[in-house]
Parts: sequence; structure tokens; C-alpha cells
Amino acid sequence: MNALDIVIGIILVFTLVRGIFRGLVVEISSIIGIFGGIYGAVFYYPAAAQFLHRWISDTAYTNIIGFLLIFGVIFILVGILGVVIKYLLNIASLGWFDRLCGAAFGGVKGILIASVLLFALTTFLPGGTPLIKTSRLAPHVAVITEGIVKIIPQNMKQRFGEKYKDVKREWKVKN
Repeated sequence: MNALDIVIGIILVFTLVRGIFRGLVVEISSIIGIFGGIYGAVFYYPAAAQFLHRWISDTAYTNIIGFLLIFGVIFILVGILGVVIKYLLNIASLGWFDRLCGAAFGGVKGILIASVLLFALTTFLPGGTPLIKTSRLAPHVAVITEGIVKIIPQNMKQRFGEKYKDVKREWKVKN
């Protein structure tokens, strides 16, 4: 296991446990926040990267940070909206069913977050990065990442696709 595997594992465990405690309504808003975050990040990361370029000279890092920053802001704002809706609707009385469904949605959310992370790392890090190639969990997360790629603009899809082919070949060699 490498650092990426540890991060993916932490994301999955955290979101599953968090889903149990937060319940269905808040978890659904989180899923919506992920898709909204992906959409916003894909289209607005260049502006964020340009802004960050004042302090960080490496374009790869400004792109990664800008992408993840836009994603994070949208994700958090939609999450806050979910908490407000849950409070206004006063649905906490759903009890165990709300928590059970929240755990399932939390797991889905964790997989999506890990997929966004894998997409950003694959797209913006130089090709052949061992962090991705030596990961044991990344090939499993990549199945979802491939679905995310279908909704992004062609230029980013091409950047991801070129590097992803190399990584995928490396994963097949190990298995």
C-alpha cells in the first residue's frame, strides 16, 4: 500500500461512518454537492489556477489545487444547504432507516470523492507517476473515474486519457 491507498482508505471509512451519523437527507445533498463540485471544478479550475499562480509557480500544482479548491467550495456549500433542509423538515425522527440509508450514501460519496482525487492526480501530475501506478486501490476506484470522464470537456478528457492508458497498462502488469 502506498500513500494514495491510505488516503483512499481514509476517505472511504470516514464517509461511511459519517453517513451513519448524518443520515440520508444530508448524504443525498452531499452526493449532489459532489456532482455540482465536479461540474464547477471542470469549468472554473483555469481561473482558480491563474489566481493561484501568483503564489505557486508550478502549473501542475496550481491546476490541481485550483480544481480541488473549486470542487471543495461547491461541495461544502451544497452540504450546508442539506443540513438546513434537514433541520427545516425535521426528519430526524426517521431513526435507524435514515442512518442505514445514510451509510449507503456515505459509501457512494466516498467512492466518488476518491474518484475525483484520482482523476485530478492522473490528469495533472506528470505521466508515469509512481503514486498512481503502484496503488492497489486506484484500479478499483478507476472504474468510477472512467464514468466521471464521460461528463467532462474534451480537452481535459484527452489529458486524462493519455496518462490513464499508461497507468492502466502498469496495473495489468502487476495482476
